[in-house]
Amino acid sequence: MNASASALTREGEVQSKIRKVRAFGRIARVPCAAIFGFSLVGAIVMLLVAALGLFFPKIHSATTALATTPQVKMWLSLVMGVTVGLVLAGVYQLYRLFGNLAAGAIYTAENVRRVRYLGLLSLLGVMLAIAIPSASTALLALGFLDASIPESLLVFQWSESLSSAVSAGLILLSSWIMDVGLYEKDHADALRREADLVI
Repeated sequence: MNASASALTREGEVQSKIRKVRAFGRIARVPCAAIFGFSLVGAIVMLLVAALGLFFPKIHSATTALATTPQVKMWLSLVMGVTVGLVLAGVYQLYRLFGNLAAGAIYTAENVRRVRYLGLLSLLGVMLAIAIPSASTALLALGFLDASIPESLLVFQWSESLSSAVSAGLILLSSWIMDVGLYEKDHADALRREADLVI
């Protein structure tokens, strides 16, 4: 097989893989959009329920789980709002990333940024997993919260946080490798253009 035939075969393989990546991007956008929509609607409903519980406490008096003090409800609403906001931000980054892949923009600076943002959001999630139980314990000790606060907000989950921290580190490492690779690719393209101009 001569060099031109080999190059054509390689070009065909690359185009086939690009088509697969684009198809994957189109498919992956659908669940991202669904998760984003359902999470947003769910968050709005939960915040409305929490707000109604603050202003009309008797509405929730029938259920023990929701029969908490206004301070606890406020804290739960804040924690839920921050957590859902973090999830929505991550899903949005994935949606945009998959949209770029579907459009054929695969190895780009914007995709590097999207992956980096995902890593930073994952790292922020780890920090929140540490901060929320610590803040809840401090507020409980200060008397702002009472014993009706869910125990899950007081306990720090070491194993989950460790795995999340490792995942965040790997995502950030991937974005750094992509960034270096993109720089090298752009540099090689610039040298090739200069060589073509000289010839």
